[in-house]
Amino acid sequence: MRRIAQDEFYRYLPISRRDRNWGLYVTGVGQIVHARPGSPDAGHPSPYYYVWENGRELPYFGAIYITQGQGEFESKATGRRVVDAGTVVLTFPDVWHRYRPMADTYWTYYWVHFAGGYPRELLRQGVFTPGSPVFKTGVNEGLLQSYVALLDRARAEPPGYQQLMAANVIEILGAAMALSRGQPQPEQFNALARQAVLLLQQRVEEVVDIKQIASLLHISYDRLRHVFKEHTGMAPYQYHLQLRISRAKELLNGTRLSVKEIAARLHFDDTYHFSRIFKKKTGMSPSKWRGEAS
Repeated sequence: MRRIAQDEFYRYLPISRRDRNWGLYVTGVGQIVHARPGSPDAGHPSPYYYVWENGRELPYFGAIYITQGQGEFESKATGRRVVDAGTVVLTFPDVWHRYRPMADTYWTYYWVHFAGGYPRELLRQGVFTPGSPVFKTGVNEGLLQSYVALLDRARAEPPGYQQLMAANVIEILGAAMALSRGQPQPEQFNALARQAVLLLQQRVEEVVDIKQIASLLHISYDRLRHVFKEHTGMAPYQYHLQLRISRAKELLNGTRLSVKEIAARLHFDDTYHFSRIFKKKTGMSPSKWRGEAS
């Protein structure tokens, strides 16, 4: 694990035989916040480190998600292209490429590198091709959460984390294709959805009335639910429930609070209700989750 100031995180992962046999495995993952033009940090190992003038070829696939700013991407298969926030760019094994933010500006992006028989088969079938690597997805909360989950799992390394991360990569590839085919939503609706997301994130340890959230945003409940689901892929209640379960995992892993105390802190009806929901969402009970993570 390596942290650079407050604006970069990256992790390159060991690969076992079991990981390779799974069909898809992650070799590296990271986040760059407010990067400006210039050479990447030289702390990246070969062959990841490169300078713009030379570009690079990797033996892996890559998926870069730009969430702020604007830059340029160039590959041997595509030539140079401008890429904006709300874009996923794929890179392919042994295909020369390079990318950077525009001059006098900055950008923020997430990245993951991966390999295995599964992505190779997608390439062979023409599902994704080096000639069409750019997907206009919009800044989508569901897609962003897949990248955030990758980073969280790279940091924590829970049991079976490579297989869990493989599932996140499949989500990213599916979302890139699906979202790029959809019609963009009017900007005012995207703004409403983002405001709703922020309100829910601020109330992660509360029981939230979605109708009250709609009232705060001055739209109907039905309209909020539709806009929110278009933006995130989930209904508001399910999104907030996922936030509460994620918070429960943090409390189970990082505190000595009992399961009963965590259930009360997150305002579940009782311990049984919390345990039932937690197991439904994670596949194991809170106690077992804590035991596996320790």
